[in-house]
Amino acid sequence: MNNYQNVGQYTFTPEAMSLAGEARMAYIRKVYTYFALAIATGIGGTLLAINTSLVFFFATSPIISLILFLGIVWFAGRSAENPATAVPTLALATFVSGLVISPMIYLVAGTQGMGAIYSALTLTACVFGGLTLYTWVSRKDFSYMGASLMIGLFLVIGVGIVNIFVQSSTLSLAGAIVSVVLFSGFILYDTSRILRQPHLVPPTLAALSLYLDFLNLFMAILRIVGIGGSSDD
Repeated sequence: MNNYQNVGQYTFTPEAMSLAGEARMAYIRKVYTYFALAIATGIGGTLLAINTSLVFFFATSPIISLILFLGIVWFAGRSAENPATAVPTLALATFVSGLVISPMIYLVAGTQGMGAIYSALTLTACVFGGLTLYTWVSRKDFSYMGASLMIGLFLVIGVGIVNIFVQSSTLSLAGAIVSVVLFSGFILYDTSRILRQPHLVPPTLAALSLYLDFLNLFMAILRIVGIGGSSDD
């Protein structure tokens, strides 16, 4: 019996497969190292804003904040293929994201205390960690969810735009709940892609995708906490 496997026209010996496995794990380690960097710089941006007057600038300039955030994320994605700029632009994009979300952090902390922030962050970390572990252990392929997730994303964006005009707490709560489900799905999808298709995307871009999943999940949970806290007053 041959001690090798044939895939297409290529022959992989056990030694070659071992090297491929090592490269895969090296890629995954890079992704999660960059993800940790993204979390740290995002927190740094938020702390800077809420301890300076920047929080008031972003609170009173939502359109500028949105354009700045989308622009810097697009730039980070475009720069991911360049090793010289990939990490700095990732750090810059996540730092700016921390600035942009600072008004909501400031508002919830001011009305309900830092305990609400810590609770939302802890719950987000537990959901993210649990879904990541499930994807690792189950080895399931969640790529089939891609189209449904994109439809859900457009739905959430549409609800958010409508609520800018109607200012409904019920609609905001519904949007937040849907967002929790949606970005939980994105965590499964992106984690599955990283584990099953290493090197399909640059590691900094994969880390940015995970960071945006984490960030949007956190913001959705924080909105639920904020709305719930407001209704108790």
